[in-house]
Amino acid sequence: MARGGCLFCRVVAGEERSWCVYRDRSVMALLDPYPLTRGHTLVIPVRHYESMFDIPDPLLRRIVSLSKRLCMAYEQALGVEGVAVEVLNHRLKKPAHRHFHLHVIPRYDRDDQRDPANVKPGQNFPRESARSLDRTLSKVRARLAR
Repeated sequence: MARGGCLFCRVVAGEERSWCVYRDRSVMALLDPYPLTRGHTLVIPVRHYESMFDIPDPLLRRIVSLSKRLCMAYEQALGVEGVAVEVLNHRLKKPAHRHFHLHVIPRYDRDDQRDPANVKPGQNFPRESARSLDRTLSKVRARLAR
């Protein structure tokens, strides 16, 4: 059920375009269209929870378990050197983004300005093309299916 102006609730409801890597009854993983790096993925609960503090422990474990599975798949499918996992758990986010989401960010080159270790607060990156997101999605889904 979509809550007000929540972008993620609209994605879950199919009202916004997304590149869904994985979905079941409780969790969803989708490619971030404004990625730090190729394959940057957001893992969210299907039901709306604003922060980590609101999520029941079994669901939080499910989110972390899926994130681990994605990390392992990305090493094979995308040839990454490592993966950063990040949660920005605060209520200072824009209201449209106040739906808990865990970032899985592939790391390719630690000297790259887009590497999570080098990104500065407020730094923005351009939207990834739909074609590029489709290619990444295809690689990742193929690896997850194994």
